[in-house]
Amino acid sequence: MSDEYGPHEVEAELSKYFTFILSGRTETSTEYIVEPLPGYSLEEAFSLFYDEVVPKGYYPLLTGSGDTYVLLLPNSPRRVKVRRKLAAALLGATVASVAITGYFSVQSYNEVISSLRNIGIFIEGTNIWVGTLFFSLAVLLPIFLHEAGHFITAMRTKLPASFPLPIPAPLISPLGTFGAIIQLLYLPKHVKELAKLGISGPLVGTLLALALFGGAYALSPQVPEEQVAEAISRGLLIPISVAPLGSLLVSRLIPVELGSVVLMNPAAEAAYLILLIHFANLLPVGQLDGGHVFRALTSVKIHRYASIATALGGFAAAFLYPPLSWLGFFMLIAWFISGTRPHYGAANTLSKLDAVDRLKIGALYAFLLALTFPFPT
Repeated sequence: MSDEYGPHEVEAELSKYFTFILSGRTETSTEYIVEPLPGYSLEEAFSLFYDEVVPKGYYPLLTGSGDTYVLLLPNSPRRVKVRRKLAAALLGATVASVAITGYFSVQSYNEVISSLRNIGIFIEGTNIWVGTLFFSLAVLLPIFLHEAGHFITAMRTKLPASFPLPIPAPLISPLGTFGAIIQLLYLPKHVKELAKLGISGPLVGTLLALALFGGAYALSPQVPEEQVAEAISRGLLIPISVAPLGSLLVSRLIPVELGSVVLMNPAAEAAYLILLIHFANLLPVGQLDGGHVFRALTSVKIHRYASIATALGGFAAAFLYPPLSWLGFFMLIAWFISGTRPHYGAANTLSKLDAVDRLKIGALYAFLLALTFPFPT
């Protein structure tokens, strides 16, 4: 960013697309009443202006009432810090954390397989190194491509974003990570771009997790039902209580011998958990990915009510059905981090999706929610 680029240069850019009147100034921001120049719609003028000044660190916010449009601009620039070294360090730590978690998961799985021999179930365990590799891929690929979806979308919409920052969680998380985050200082210019930003990550992550689940599930051992029932009665195996709809559908495509049950290997379990995490992330709460998409489809007010209702629903589900206790915990964290603040949607707060985009994005959002929805088994 050039040191010469300041408020005067911002006003010069503004004059290319709007007539404007200074209506107020504080220590941190300046307010203008604006009107698009002939030949530009309000959306077009704002979009072009946004693309000019945001790369320089100036974030415009457009509001209005009736025929009066107000543009708010900061008096000084802000830029997203790239933090390449931090991203690289966190990436290395997260890969190591996931691999270590995978190692112990495979070790525990093999111990269970060994204990089943006491009741006449003889199946092969998993090679510790191959199992660790598959577990790590089942965790890291969906997470990294999920964040890559967000990052690429942000770049394509000219929205400044940090590199994905993975979060290692050794011993705390059953996956060895709490996922990753991307730092955004600004909202996208239009709610359509907000919707794309919100749904791009879950779309890639969900579909890849389903594919990885299918592959790992197909490689998992099969055991006769009566032997599994005996193992469960002795506490050697624990049946799953909920499963994402997508995993149930994919499992139907895998050939299973009549009267047999599949014992998921660690990689299949990891992909299964990734799908459940995607469901929670798709819920319309605060600044979650689902919250972004739902806000683009609705309004500030409806989004706020939906956030409250969904968070309360998550708490209720956790109390009424203990296998969903993780969902209640997740909702609690999500609500306190981002659910208490209004979600204004986009820098152009007046922007709305047209009917076609609303239908397409709404259908895709509903499809992803359905694929990841945790059904009782």
